[in-house]
Amino acid sequence: MICYHCGLDIPSDIRILDEERAFCCTGCLGAWRMIQGMGLGDYYQLRDQGLGGRPVENDRLALEPFDDPEYLSRLVNDIGEDKEVCLLLDGIHCAACVWLNEQMLRRLPGVSEVWINFATHRARVRWNPQQLRLSEIIGTVRRIGYRAEPYDPSLGEHARARRDRELLSRLGVAGFGAANVMFIAIALYAGYFQGMDADAKNFFHWVALVLATPVLLYSGSLFVRGAWNGLRVGRLTMDLPIALGAWVTYGYSVIVTVRESGEVYFDSVTMFLFFLLTGRFLESIARGKAAGSMERLLNLEPRHAVVLRSDEPVSVPVREVRVGERVLVKPGERIPIDGIIESGVTSVDESMLTGEGLPVTRGPGEMLVGGTMNLEGSVVLIVERVGEETALARILRLVETAQAERPPIQGVADRVAARFVGIVLILAAITLGYWLWRDPSRALENSVAVLIITCPCALGLGAPAAMLVAMGAAARMGILLKSGETVERLERVTRVVMDKTGVLTLGMPRVERMVSVEGVSERTLLTWAAAVEQHSEHPVGRAIVREYRARGWGVPLEAREARNVPGLGMEAWVEAQRVRVGRIGFVLEGRENEAGISPPGDLDHAVTWSACSRDGVLMGWIGLGDALKPRAREVVATLREMGLPVMILSGDRRAVVEQVGRLTGVESTESDLLPEGKERIIGEMQRAGAVTAMVGDGVNDAPALARSDVALVVANATDLAVASADVILLNRDLEAVSRVFALARRTLRIIRQNYGFSLIYNLLAIPLAMSGLVSPIVAAISMPISSLVVVGNALRLRHPEPDRRDKERDGS
Repeated sequence: MICYHCGLDIPSDIRILDEERAFCCTGCLGAWRMIQGMGLGDYYQLRDQGLGGRPVENDRLALEPFDDPEYLSRLVNDIGEDKEVCLLLDGIHCAACVWLNEQMLRRLPGVSEVWINFATHRARVRWNPQQLRLSEIIGTVRRIGYRAEPYDPSLGEHARARRDRELLSRLGVAGFGAANVMFIAIALYAGYFQGMDADAKNFFHWVALVLATPVLLYSGSLFVRGAWNGLRVGRLTMDLPIALGAWVTYGYSVIVTVRESGEVYFDSVTMFLFFLLTGRFLESIARGKAAGSMERLLNLEPRHAVVLRSDEPVSVPVREVRVGERVLVKPGERIPIDGIIESGVTSVDESMLTGEGLPVTRGPGEMLVGGTMNLEGSVVLIVERVGEETALARILRLVETAQAERPPIQGVADRVAARFVGIVLILAAITLGYWLWRDPSRALENSVAVLIITCPCALGLGAPAAMLVAMGAAARMGILLKSGETVERLERVTRVVMDKTGVLTLGMPRVERMVSVEGVSERTLLTWAAAVEQHSEHPVGRAIVREYRARGWGVPLEAREARNVPGLGMEAWVEAQRVRVGRIGFVLEGRENEAGISPPGDLDHAVTWSACSRDGVLMGWIGLGDALKPRAREVVATLREMGLPVMILSGDRRAVVEQVGRLTGVESTESDLLPEGKERIIGEMQRAGAVTAMVGDGVNDAPALARSDVALVVANATDLAVASADVILLNRDLEAVSRVFALARRTLRIIRQNYGFSLIYNLLAIPLAMSGLVSPIVAAISMPISSLVVVGNALRLRHPEPDRRDKERDGS
């Protein structure tokens, strides 16, 4: 028998859930229950009913599944000697909730770092397992009234759907109660102006009381629970003024009803709870859209793989696949792991990693990345990386870490939000005292309006919502941002420095021109050279063979006894003649001086020349160059228009670098530089006051990347472990460079807009409420709208602004 959740063989002491399902450990049982959307509460209930013959005795036993080694191996990452887990938090409603959870977790012994993302309700906690268990971390969150579960991509949508269903249920009760109470309020208002019998008025009061009570007890319990969770640990949350306003208004109305004297405010209680819940529900939907890109990336990871064991295909969970095993991938399936193609040729859709829409052809010896889509042929892979070491897992970790870390601009907002509730309560007390002195009949209504209308949520959401959407938008373009601080530093950059090879150029030599001797055609020259170079692994040799095949001249001639002479060239026997390709001294066996032959350098200084000879007689020259990337000149021009001058630092020859500078429009170039020289020049610019961004390939540019204020690395999906990179450009299209600067500037602009709106909203709303110009119902409508405006403004980042050239092309 195998485990219903993980597919592993079940030990003899298995606990059987029912006749159809069995599990190998409590971790698998808890995970399976959560996958079904039941959550840990239902799991605890099952344990209470005697599952496995052991009822729950205390919280330690209830949380025991989280310490199961099998469970920990799946959802907890090892970071050196520490461990790190991503938790999904339920019950967070405002910035104060985030602050409260962070403070409680940081107090635990062994916890070194805590990040909580308000926009996604996810927490990332790092701790020392020698001092603390995962069950103790989750238990701490539970004790302050919030719900925490290790985040599993397959559970994210279930958890969000469950929260939305609960909110919708509370919203439905509040809506029903509010609608009916409003009908009664209309009758009472009419009676106020036209007269009404006292008994009829009291009857309507009692009916309104009956209708409002379930709204307060059920729909309003969400706010009461949040307020109580904070109070019992000595902290104030934004739910406190809401709960206080609702219960004070309700209590006053109950007293009026019982005494049969005065006016009731049951309509205000039900309506502002209805509007608050409506806003919270809409906010939840908006946050779901903001997190959509990340969820889609998480869902790209396949759950199963077909492994060839004894040449027989066996379907197994991906987590059971081991390095070195052979995996079969058929057309239409996602690549389950990172591996090298052993056999087969196919087209692969890598758009989820690079942002490039066109499929690429992959064959034997080439790397395929897990999560990409196999489009055409069947291939067999040799597994290179599994689990947390795969490219997709590392991308997800980078993006999640970047989303969780707070940019410095958010620090002030967080400090204000943490003290906001206390200020609100003081202002409400001042309002109550003032109006009791001036007009007691309006004191309650005005003080409740102050409690409700003030809101730090817009302030707390201003940066996280924008950063979340920006990270998702960047990921869709094949750009990985390592932190929120990187976005701020990108905005401050004043000078962009670029390497030449692999950044402005394709980094792949290609044949630029050929010069053959008299009596030898270009086709003959290229045919004999390609025959020899088809046995070479050198980039120059590959470029010559690519050019031959691109011209449609068929398969290269057969060559025998091919030999590579390092640093000089290749030689082989072709049709009984010895052919050499490479340096002129090697090709002519040192007779170039006798023949007065030298490379045709006067033709093009930006081209590297290889000679080709047949039986010691020169046939001609093949010039190779590194072609510019498409739209390289346009990207440089765009950066210049953004106020970012560009400089090229390269180790290549001066003539080549200056030629690239002329073609791209870059006036400032430095050539013949060692890595140390690039680092030195960037240091000089920084000392002169420049904020630099270095765009390199992450290898020979490492010192310069480390020295620069922002390091951008052009990398393949398999090159993500570049320690000095702040931005990783998976899309080799150079336009990603200008896009990331534009995205950073737009993100910071939207964050500042959000903060400005939140500040103006509260500066206007609080005096209006204190002066009695805003009723509780209007306050209840205004409060969630402020949060929705902030989230909606952040969502604009999902659609990048077209640059001026795009607009001009569209206009033409």
